[in-house]
Amino acid sequence: MMLRLWLAFLSLGLLYPYHVLSQYTGFAVSDMELLQYPWAGGLDACQFGSMDLDQDGKEDLIVFDRRGNRILCFMNEGGEGEISYRYEPRYAKCFPPLYDWMAIVDYDGDGRKDIFTYSPGWAGIRVFKNIGDSLPEFELVVSPYLTSFQGGGYVNIFSSNVDYPAIVDIDGDGDLDILTFWALGTFIELHTNRSMEKYGHADSLDFEKTDYCWGRIAEDEEDNTIFLDTCLFENTVRNIQDGFRHRGATLLVHDFTGNGLFDLLLADVDYPNLIFLQNGGTPDHALMVSQDTAFPAGTTPIHLFSMPFAAYIDVDNDGVKDLLVSPFDPNPYVTQNRNSVWLYLNKGTDTQPVFELYTKSFLQDQMIDVGSGAYPLLYDMNNDGRKDLIIGNFGRYVRSWYVGLTLHSEYLSTLTHYRQIEKEGEWMFERQTEDLGGLSALKLKGLVPAMADLDGDGLPDMLIGSENGKLIYLRQKEIDQWELVSDFFQGITVGSWSAPELFDVDDDGIVDLLVGSKNGKIAFYKGQQQNGEIQFVFQTDFFGEVNVTDYNFSYDGYSTPRMFQSPDDELMMVSGSEQGKLFLFDQIRNNLNGAFRERSEWEFVIDTNLSVINPGMRTAAWIGRLLEGETLQMVTGNFSGGLELYNAEIQVAPYLQEYSTPEVFLYPNPVSDRLFVKLDDEHTEIFAVMIYDQYGRRVMQLVSESRGMQEIQLAHLKSGMYIIQLITDHQPLTARFVKY
Repeated sequence: MMLRLWLAFLSLGLLYPYHVLSQYTGFAVSDMELLQYPWAGGLDACQFGSMDLDQDGKEDLIVFDRRGNRILCFMNEGGEGEISYRYEPRYAKCFPPLYDWMAIVDYDGDGRKDIFTYSPGWAGIRVFKNIGDSLPEFELVVSPYLTSFQGGGYVNIFSSNVDYPAIVDIDGDGDLDILTFWALGTFIELHTNRSMEKYGHADSLDFEKTDYCWGRIAEDEEDNTIFLDTCLFENTVRNIQDGFRHRGATLLVHDFTGNGLFDLLLADVDYPNLIFLQNGGTPDHALMVSQDTAFPAGTTPIHLFSMPFAAYIDVDNDGVKDLLVSPFDPNPYVTQNRNSVWLYLNKGTDTQPVFELYTKSFLQDQMIDVGSGAYPLLYDMNNDGRKDLIIGNFGRYVRSWYVGLTLHSEYLSTLTHYRQIEKEGEWMFERQTEDLGGLSALKLKGLVPAMADLDGDGLPDMLIGSENGKLIYLRQKEIDQWELVSDFFQGITVGSWSAPELFDVDDDGIVDLLVGSKNGKIAFYKGQQQNGEIQFVFQTDFFGEVNVTDYNFSYDGYSTPRMFQSPDDELMMVSGSEQGKLFLFDQIRNNLNGAFRERSEWEFVIDTNLSVINPGMRTAAWIGRLLEGETLQMVTGNFSGGLELYNAEIQVAPYLQEYSTPEVFLYPNPVSDRLFVKLDDEHTEIFAVMIYDQYGRRVMQLVSESRGMQEIQLAHLKSGMYIIQLITDHQPLTARFVKY
């Protein structure tokens, strides 16, 4: 049956109770090991800080993901030399709203760490003072921006949302100074804090620009080339080129060589590396004398798209600081998503570190993380009485390349399927596949699933939206056997980024179709039975007069509608949005031609106050009952690729079964007449072999039921390059060969 499925597919055209159970549940990578934070929401472009949140004497880890400005708190439970953290979402409420970047430092010397962050709309820095006692509590003390005395008066210290400044005591006088790029880029400015000199204490934040070109370096305005011993001539700027253009950068300042001088780690937008600049000057006058573009030396160098942010924090509790690295680029379409948090453990000292790469997915490999974007659906798709979890995504990172000096990245969208099963008396989710239906072959982005029985055979089928605005029809012929019927279902399109929902909204016993889209509105198609199948008839492209677009944030809405019944059987709708807000609507039943009412009171639906949490950006949500009972649960997804679970009063112990990707061996290659094909995994069964020419035309199709070596006769093929695709019991595999 699997063989018939794949042949049919290919023939069609290749403290504060949030009720978030992240810290209590897990997806296992083996029968003995559970993922620690499955519902933490994923990670993408992160910054890191440390703070003792629970006053136990240990520094806990604060993660700020700029994709949606999310704050995640991880409590340090490790012993000496041990990495052990517990996710605690309740502490996130202690933090104020932050935007684009954060720096956690104690600027006033009171032993409580404060926050410096970007000031939206001002290209400057806001400051929050920590006034808490048993719990952190923050007071806004500088807004809209920090100022510095320069040019005869106090003006804004420029810091954009693509710049991460260094906030450190450069002159060693006990107050914190600021290093940041000049507004037009190229040179680094030093703003010296005069608080100690003027007032004898560190809390006044009184700055003066004292250096126009700290370290005597200049960054090329076209790329990330660094010029040493360049730029200052009697406090005037010497142009390297005409016309400066600020690009964005991150700065980490620390003495990495043990000579008592501050060195610099520098990253530039669009580039994957950190540049280490060694200071060979004096304590009063920094002078960068050498640079290393493949930092850190002696291990795998950082190669992380794009513009890596680096934090120096003791992660493993050995008293020595380690290196955490993650993308800082505001562009959500260039990062390496599931491998975007690199941890280097330090085997040396703080001032003479020896770094070893520990992982490229710190924390996020213990979460549900399907790449960029997560669009959840829970539905009983095999009629066993339990809801499965199907997750669409924007895409998984494939590769990056440059066109000129501009970075581009490729993503490939798939559907991930988790089946709900019972194991040792507990309910859990078991991952079945990361490419349900083999939809990766369509090479699309933004797959969003919806499910219902569309052909009347008693088995649920799927409609899947995508970036092109059309709908894909995936029919379930038998349980877990899927057939691609159409990639332009019934000619329906909403322009771009279709997000379908299948639900009987008019109570006539026939499922209807709703489709969200990039424009933030929702289209409504009424379902009608015709010859045993459902046909959808267009009614309106402004269903309920709903538009989730926030024009102060973006011109796009990215609506993702899901229908559900409230605990008192009222028909309701939830929709995610580009800006991250989850919209809740009622007054729908018997009002399909009218305007729906937006609700802000979530407690009566899922017993959770959404005003105290931040689900991220480009959100989607599902609301319903996971198991028997009156209580509703909510699962939300966001652009960081993860999920959050709310109001789940049942114990959920998800289990994850990992499948490795076998490697394809072809020999000889180039080949004349006989090609031998073998996989490195003897347990993977090959069902069929397809061969395509360089234009994508299928030239051979073979049936196979083997786990061993395959011999293929190619004498009849013309000379040229070919692609071979193997249909296996796990996933399709491809490789290239040359016929001469």
